[in-house]
Amino acid sequence: MVKNITNFINEIKRLGIVDQYENYYRGHSDINFELKPSIYRDGLIYNEDNIFKESISRVPLEFINAKSTVEKLVKMQHYGIPTRLLDITANPLVALYFACNKDFSKDGEVVYLRIPKNHIKYYDSDVVSVLSNIAKRPENFEIDTSTSKISEFNQTTPIEYLLHEIKEEKPYFQNLINPKHMEQVFAVKVKLDNERILKQEGAFLIFGIDANKIRPARVPTDWILNRTTKVKLEIAANRKRAILKELATFGISNRTLFPELENQGIFLIDKYKRKTS
Repeated sequence: MVKNITNFINEIKRLGIVDQYENYYRGHSDINFELKPSIYRDGLIYNEDNIFKESISRVPLEFINAKSTVEKLVKMQHYGIPTRLLDITANPLVALYFACNKDFSKDGEVVYLRIPKNHIKYYDSDVVSVLSNIAKRPENFEIDTSTSKISEFNQTTPIEYLLHEIKEEKPYFQNLINPKHMEQVFAVKVKLDNERILKQEGAFLIFGIDANKIRPARVPTDWILNRTTKVKLEIAANRKRAILKELATFGISNRTLFPELENQGIFLIDKYKRKTS
């Protein structure tokens, strides 16, 4: 169990850096939390396409500068709208904060991810365009991976519809979707044009599907060092508040990680309100 920041950093340092991989982290305030995106919770996946379209139709001006589908998904994620993205961070202390900042009666955990560089893409990657545009397809969207030829796969009806969505943002996109990519998870480095992402040193996992849209692709077990090594990054419930105070001395707090004006208001009220007995 992690008892303090020093203990936590020592655990992280034990694993070090490995060529051809990058390290990322995710904090879970409940140790039992599954590593899957919010759209795959509470049956929301059955209406992912409706959630995507209605989010834009309700506040179109918020999305006016979001040119690609993944940029729209990042904007939705920012405002708490369920997506097929999962937040991760390059800063282990940020992940530790999220493992401690709520659910004070439950143990938390920092998930340590070592991701191969060939599974890390930038926001303009074709693979990212493919996976993000799955969000626009209806619940019955599925793929047939039995064919070994990419050309045949791209001529199937579901993929033809998906290609139509992709070409709305990339008109010259070629009909060369690799079926293997659609059943995988990738890390995405997005534009740092969002102050919250910048402060949190954020990136995202984007999830493909497991044959049909209702089932998500799985994060490979060998990416999760908590499962494949002896590193222990669990946080006891009764240590969370103490660790949060310690993190604040390192500049990791709600005020610094959520720099938007509405969150500054919450911080100032909490700081200056008079305590009454």
